[in-house]
Amino acid sequence: EIHFRHLSSTMKFSMLAIAAAALTAGVNGFAGTQMPAARTFAVRQSTMLKATEVETDKMAALATAANEARGLAMDSIAAAHSGHMGLPLGAAEIGASLYGSQMTYNAKDPQWMNRDRFILSAGHGSMFLYSWLNLAGFDLPMEEVKNFRQHHSMTPGHPEFPNSEHNTPGIECTTGPLGQGVANAVGFAVSEKMAAAKYNTEEHTIFDHHIYALAGDGCFQEGVSAEAAAFAAHEKLDNLIIFYDANEVTLDKMAEYTQSEDVLKRYEAYGWEVYDIDGHDLAVIEETIAAAKASNNGKPKFIKCNTIIGKGMEETEGTNAAHGEAGVPYVDNAKKNIGLPEGEKWFVSEGTRDYFGEVQAKNEATYNEWQATYKAWSEANPDMAKELEDAIADNVMSADDMIAAIPEL
Repeated sequence: EIHFRHLSSTMKFSMLAIAAAALTAGVNGFAGTQMPAARTFAVRQSTMLKATEVETDKMAALATAANEARGLAMDSIAAAHSGHMGLPLGAAEIGASLYGSQMTYNAKDPQWMNRDRFILSAGHGSMFLYSWLNLAGFDLPMEEVKNFRQHHSMTPGHPEFPNSEHNTPGIECTTGPLGQGVANAVGFAVSEKMAAAKYNTEEHTIFDHHIYALAGDGCFQEGVSAEAAAFAAHEKLDNLIIFYDANEVTLDKMAEYTQSEDVLKRYEAYGWEVYDIDGHDLAVIEETIAAAKASNNGKPKFIKCNTIIGKGMEETEGTNAAHGEAGVPYVDNAKKNIGLPEGEKWFVSEGTRDYFGEVQAKNEATYNEWQATYKAWSEANPDMAKELEDAIADNVMSADDMIAAIPEL
């Protein structure tokens, strides 16, 4: 169904181009008798074509960014001689769509309270996250990307919530134990729903963000994710979107050796809204995420993304060898095959930097609009504003004071 819709949109574009070309010829041939209505139609068609061109440019930019993110992951894992290459290569289009189009965030203010949250439940694929944080403009310098898995770097082997050892912006929580990130995401979704119910008013909406998580087969084999998923459906957390990186591979063997369940049907039985898509088709990914975000039907969203683990490295892709660093000897050839400059490491094109500069500008505009809304809300609701700001600043009673305030019975 998804592919049919994509094909239909392609056909519509082709017919539109033909119609516009025919119309242009007609206008040139009969300029003296052209009616105002025809001129209006021509303008509309021209506008539609320009919009299609912009969308085409966007998709090309996202595809380029996906391959350059693959290159960053390959180079960093090769330099460290350690890491998990399969997920960053296999899920690159998902990352491109999220950070390059669908997520709302401000890289200059990574603690903005109404930002969308992304959690990498499959934390072993951490170079996926570091690549996209760098491309998206977060304060994660390329030198830190190059220092992947090195002591005291900002890019540890698994994502770590900012602490005394690491202070990497854009990391929402520490992940690594499989399935835990799914439960973390459910917790974030509950938090947003509770904050929205408590602080949003009829006049002002200050909480309306989404929670995204990317997880693999190992995550859905764990009980913690199953319990959290059942809870999420029961509590109608329709602000939660989970991506299932369905590559049919586990660490030591193809997944068919250890599992035979239909994960999609299980989540549907929990009460989730489910999607089954090609995880490498950017147009389909874009369409599906947009639909999931717009569906406020009381159901959390589960998107099964059928992917090829280690995509782009023909020697290992689609096998369990792609899971770890077995592909290191083939990095140079793989980068060449996906169109990256030969011999250049950690390459990011000027076009990709420019594109993400535009993404940052768009997100900052949304951020500034929200700041204006928040200012108006806080002026209209000073008591609630103080309560919220005190909570965020952790300006609350100490544990001793709380205990002392408990009346004796």
